[in-house]
Parts: sequence; C-alpha cells; structure tokens
Amino acid sequence: MKLSTLLFAALLVPTLTLAQEPHQRDPWYIGFGLGTGSGNVSGQGDTLSFKDMNAGRDPTNVALNFKAGVTLTPKLLLGLDITAVRSAAAQDGIDTAIQITNYDAMVTWFPMETGLFVRGGAGLSAMVWELDTFGSSSISGGNVLVGAGYAFWLGQKFNLTANLDYSVQAYGSSNDKPERSSMWALWVGFDWY
Repeated sequence: MKLSTLLFAALLVPTLTLAQEPHQRDPWYIGFGLGTGSGNVSGQGDTLSFKDMNAGRDPTNVALNFKAGVTLTPKLLLGLDITAVRSAAAQDGIDTAIQITNYDAMVTWFPMETGLFVRGGAGLSAMVWELDTFGSSSISGGNVLVGAGYAFWLGQKFNLTANLDYSVQAYGSSNDKPERSSMWALWVGFDWY
C-alpha cells in the first residue's frame, strides 16, 4: 500500500467518526413556540367558544410557548412551561379578546430518545377577557395539560418540533364568572436540548 493512501486513510477515519457522532442532550433545555389554538369557557350551565367570547366575530387566534428545564435522563425532561392562547377580534371600532395562560411544571418523555415525545403537566392558570367599552376582567385557577409532538434534530442540539397540547382549567364556583375552561394549542417549537 502506498504511503499517500495510508496518510489519506489516517486523515479520513477521524473525520468520519466525528461526522457520525450521535445527537446528545445538554443537561438543560430551552425552547420557544408559535402557532394557533382555541378553546371554550363554561360557567353557570353555559359553554361559550372563543368565537362567542368575541361577540360572535371570527377571531385571530395565536398560541405562544416558552419552556426551560433540566434533562434528567436522555429520555426524560423536567421543567417550567408557559403556554398562552389569545383570541382577539376587531370590528366596527370594537375590540374584544380572551386569553388563557398556563404556568406549568412539565414532564416530557421521549420513548425512543429522539423524535416522538409526550408531555404532561399541571400548574396555575389565568384567564383575561377584554371588551373595549367595558374594560377587562380576569380570574385565576389551576390546570392540567397533556400533549404530544415530534422533534426533528436539525443540528447537534437544535430541534424543530411540532406540538399539540390540550389543557383544562378550573377556577372555582361562581355566580357571575367563568368556572372552567379548556384550550388546545397547535404550534411549532424551536428548542435547544
């Protein structure tokens, strides 16, 4: 074998080894998400959709997410998750909006370490509804959330994720305010694991 062939092989092997290095999670993670969602609000025997809460007008719905936490194992993450769905409409000079925000302790599990994941959490919730002429009202309570998604590795640490979450909120009994609500959020995440 020629010396030049041996030299080429010696240089190529470490390069191939580095290129084939598997994805590896950091001890911490952080992520952001953007998408859409909707929901409904219940109380005193009635249930209203987000569209109903916007005076029957077609609203614009936006879902936002922020998360940060620690990697417990290559398959299991634990952290803080904030998810908000806002539904707003403007027509004839009247602005309306409703927003539900969840502040959750969240567990995320990757059964195969990459790709598919499921998540579940619980925590505090706040709901705000606004009507131009009457101002705004708010109420707080608790929630439980379940979700699933898929993480596409785009680099050594960066993931593009597709997420679907569903949560239920409870605010306590009342004679004139919402007692329960639920919301779903479909969003794309930009996550560093």
